[in-house]
Amino acid sequence: MEKYYKESDSAYQDRLRALQLLAETPNLHNPNQYTAMVLQEKDSPRETHILIRGDFLKPGVKVSPGVPAVLPALENQDRSVPNRLDLARWLVSEENPLTARVTMNRLWQHYFGRGLVKTSEDFGTQGEKPSHPELLDWLATEFFRQGWSLKAMHRLIVTSATYRQTSQVSSEQKERDPENILLARSPRLRVEAEIVRDIALTVSGLVNPQIGGPSVFPPQPAGITDLSRGNLIWMTATGKDRYRRGLYTFWKRTSPYPGLTVFDAPTADETTVRRIRSNTPMQALTTLNDEVFVEAAQAFALRLLKEVPGDDSARLRYGFRLCVAREPDHFETNTLIAVLQNGVNQFKTNPKGARALLPEYASNEVDPARFAAWFGLARVMLNLDETITRE
Repeated sequence: MEKYYKESDSAYQDRLRALQLLAETPNLHNPNQYTAMVLQEKDSPRETHILIRGDFLKPGVKVSPGVPAVLPALENQDRSVPNRLDLARWLVSEENPLTARVTMNRLWQHYFGRGLVKTSEDFGTQGEKPSHPELLDWLATEFFRQGWSLKAMHRLIVTSATYRQTSQVSSEQKERDPENILLARSPRLRVEAEIVRDIALTVSGLVNPQIGGPSVFPPQPAGITDLSRGNLIWMTATGKDRYRRGLYTFWKRTSPYPGLTVFDAPTADETTVRRIRSNTPMQALTTLNDEVFVEAAQAFALRLLKEVPGDDSARLRYGFRLCVAREPDHFETNTLIAVLQNGVNQFKTNPKGARALLPEYASNEVDPARFAAWFGLARVMLNLDETITRE
């Protein structure tokens, strides 16, 4: 009877799985519970051959370590055969033109949506030629001159006149240069998947800015991990860990976090150099209805009611600036005020529904009807394309 009760009690089974997961988690404070892989060169390096038709049972011509002849040669020190350390030194050598160019091309792609070499995943003879070869050369040499400081190069690009142009595009520009290859305007593109979530948490004031630490389990729809390999138990985080930045979200290849994949985050099955951006209705539904964004909208509404004493117009301007970094125009102001007033009128006749929307941590000083109306307006502002678009 006791066995049947335990097997049929879902709460007991959840606690049992949690205890099993805790027992399997290594204790990082005990060095005897975990190991690390290390590399060591063999005294006699093994022979390597070109495999005929890729078959490891059919070795072909013997090959030795080396780099393309068009690039500087590998310099090995006191060894007959170059090793990994020699390759590492070659990668960051001042004589090697490749590393700095590839890195700066990817950095440029991050800010402009398109690299100076469009095929950033293929920097060889099969890829496209750079649109601005002299600019790419200069960025590469400047990167080296700055001591390989990515921080310095980020600052250089975002403070440049090219990046600080307006992103508004005329019909003539759109027809002549739809991909902005000529850099006649600033880029306008949706931010990466991880940053979409970070924006909502930051605007609402919920974001936990802690740097480093283990991965966390933010809220996600029920049943996502049920079919994952290994039967992952998704222990939804509580407290401050619930609002860590998207960078720290736990990632399982057979069950990736849906709040990231819906915004085109790669699945980690293979290395991805260039993310493809899509525009789907599911993305709008996520920023409107996902649990993370609903909680962010609740906190955003409370923030506006508490931080901006005064009329609704002042609150609206403050909230709009937090989301899109500009003041709303006349049409936007009238539209959003109408949405707010409609919400107030609706929830005054439905006080029970208004109270149901209040989070547990809300104080009794907040009028439920006004909060519910501002909660609806907060969801609208977090759902704007411009909120998650860099321009």
